[in-house]
Amino acid sequence: MKIFEYSDCGWEIEFVYSPYYEMLCSLHVITKSEHHLNRLNWYRDMKEKVDDELYKEIMYFGTHYFEWLSALDFYKYFHGINDLNITASLDYINEMNIVDFVYIMLNELFNKRTVEYHISRGNYNIQVQEITEEQAEIFKNPYGIRRRFVACLKKYYYLYFEKELRFFEPLLVRKLRKEASVCDETGIKEFVTSIHTRIEVTDKAFLLHKYKLFTVPFDSVDKIIITISSFIDPHLLVGTGNERTLQFTIRDNLERASEEVPFDLFMTMKALGDEKRLKILSCIYKKINSTQAIAKEVGITEAGVSKHLKIMYKAGVLRKRRNGNFINYIIERKVIDRIPMDMYQYLDN
Repeated sequence: MKIFEYSDCGWEIEFVYSPYYEMLCSLHVITKSEHHLNRLNWYRDMKEKVDDELYKEIMYFGTHYFEWLSALDFYKYFHGINDLNITASLDYINEMNIVDFVYIMLNELFNKRTVEYHISRGNYNIQVQEITEEQAEIFKNPYGIRRRFVACLKKYYYLYFEKELRFFEPLLVRKLRKEASVCDETGIKEFVTSIHTRIEVTDKAFLLHKYKLFTVPFDSVDKIIITISSFIDPHLLVGTGNERTLQFTIRDNLERASEEVPFDLFMTMKALGDEKRLKILSCIYKKINSTQAIAKEVGITEAGVSKHLKIMYKAGVLRKRRNGNFINYIIERKVIDRIPMDMYQYLDN
């Protein structure tokens, strides 16, 4: 639903409310509730309502397909998905090119030719690229995964989310209209810095401070879309779509934030808050992987090494990979990379 549009600084500016987008953001909260302290009460109530079978499906797609965030990117291939109701949006996804579907679900990790090649073969060697066995299943059965995906979303929408949407949709539309009026008065460059504390604007580019600094030059953008969500806070959610489009999301808090600390951030910091574990992590980074070699390098017993490895694995800092009769530990780089971002997100709550 397009709320407002105008031109500024040579860019097309659109303020868009998308029920599909808001539903996907709510599923992200269900998958990673500990990051969304202002939606913890909503999550707990919803978890009580949702039947076990649907909850497992939501967590399956959330766990293996980038916490539902990759599914937000369907707007890149059909911008009209933001103008459709949820049912029509899902019908479009169900009929879209299967290569495009897999490409988006895997968060654009591969180019489309690679996706098409592995779909035609019906398999993928997960040793080549760092994807999970569950993610690789999409190459074997892409149409089946899509049917599950659409069925999951339809069930969630019709049984649960449709009622939620009736309550907060008018609030979001009203808020977005007010923000559009502010943007029209202040100008887009000043306005986007008010969307999030980790957005900067220079003379030539937008600077986006996430797990690393992303720079988007002004001359690479033709259109800016401003959308809104009551679920995405505290994330800085920015999308770069096809046709030189940049999308920002306004955070609208409808609940008071909980004073709890995100559990995964707490576990990560706890796992790394030990001198010996940091030394073990350094060993693994240097490809010293056996418990015997690590024990010799760090100067503790093999039993001690195993204990520390177990703590870091449980916290998600490490993952396992079987190598014949042995288990190798590998640093989960995404978790390490996310530490600054997760810390700032907690401070932003």
